[in-house]
Amino acid sequence: MAYVILDPVGRYPSELLTFLGGIGKAAIAVFTSDARHALWRGKWSRTLGAHVVETYVASEWPTVAALAAEIRLHRPFLEGVIPWDEETVLYGARLGELLGLSWNSLEVMRRCRDKALMKAWLRSRGNVRVNASQVVTDGVAALAFQRAVGTWPVVVKPTAGSGSEDVYFPTSDAELLRDCARVKTGGGDVLLEEYIGGDEIVVNGIVDGRGDLLVTDVWHYDRRTSHGIPNLFYQTWRVPTHAPVFVQVARYAADVVEALELRRVPIHMEVKVDARGPCLIEVGARFGGGNLAILGSKLHGRSLLELAACQYLAHIPLRAADLDIARYDRLEARVVHGIQTYEIPRISQVHGVAEVQALPSFDEFGTVRSVGMRAPVTRDLDTAAWELYLIHDDPRQIASDASAAHEALRYS
Repeated sequence: MAYVILDPVGRYPSELLTFLGGIGKAAIAVFTSDARHALWRGKWSRTLGAHVVETYVASEWPTVAALAAEIRLHRPFLEGVIPWDEETVLYGARLGELLGLSWNSLEVMRRCRDKALMKAWLRSRGNVRVNASQVVTDGVAALAFQRAVGTWPVVVKPTAGSGSEDVYFPTSDAELLRDCARVKTGGGDVLLEEYIGGDEIVVNGIVDGRGDLLVTDVWHYDRRTSHGIPNLFYQTWRVPTHAPVFVQVARYAADVVEALELRRVPIHMEVKVDARGPCLIEVGARFGGGNLAILGSKLHGRSLLELAACQYLAHIPLRAADLDIARYDRLEARVVHGIQTYEIPRISQVHGVAEVQALPSFDEFGTVRSVGMRAPVTRDLDTAAWELYLIHDDPRQIASDASAAHEALRYS
């Protein structure tokens, strides 16, 4: 039987298609943009085309309903829909409803995609701690929100952003008004949030058909200020299951998932943990960004994407036995991010790649820019200079190798 997958371009959908194709599942690919369809034709179709039996481009149909009717005409029986990334969950929910597939409803996905709607929903339920937040349309409302909160900084972000893009932390009235204008200029609604201190923790997991969350991996963000920009990704390290914060955030994450009424989906949640406990920053009905799901899979010695693929297509209860907790706790892992403090319009040389690949804990590069490319000033996750994954059973080796990578990798 076939299933629908949205925009199968990238490493995550590559693993999903390959696994499901290997067990006899055929894919119907739906491309939500012409750009992603072009990327499929130019690159990914060469390696993944054998797993795809039909392709559709959304722009070629007047409505989602018309596209769904065409798919139903040729494939009346489908197993499920896989909208695997942040940009496609709304379209996937709408398409799934029209195709009669028992995935998450459009209503559920809307409150997961819109940060303001999500927090308002959770606040109305009163079961989990959520910080103060408000969508504002002008400077008067922005200043009024800050006065009501009574503390600086305030967090300014777009309601539907991702990757820490256009997120600001103003500490004065002038900065607040400036940063709101920046977000509005980018085309998004402006969301203000109460700033929460403490440690920033990531919870990744998979939700089954009963709404039960299986936490697969937990990470600690090390963000730093550089060249006048706060909160830049510097390192991300694995948190073991026996750490008190692992248990604390896992319970909190399960409560958030239950309140949001999510089903059969991977989740990537970011929380702050202070003296009062966990507080939600945001949660996405998707895998962690970059290759974090790949790294989590290596820690457990099995593919978390394959585990999630089964949930997209079927009601299968998840159990702790689906993971290798002992292996996860035995291995140390770290994601290391490079910070570019000045722009290089065209890279002439990449330094330190061979040295980093020779490090004892080297696993793989997530991103390294090539000769001829531009190296922009790092402002968010998308403009990180480079990204590196380390795995080793000795935490001291990991720490040493992370420092060595920061010293060795650079562009000129």
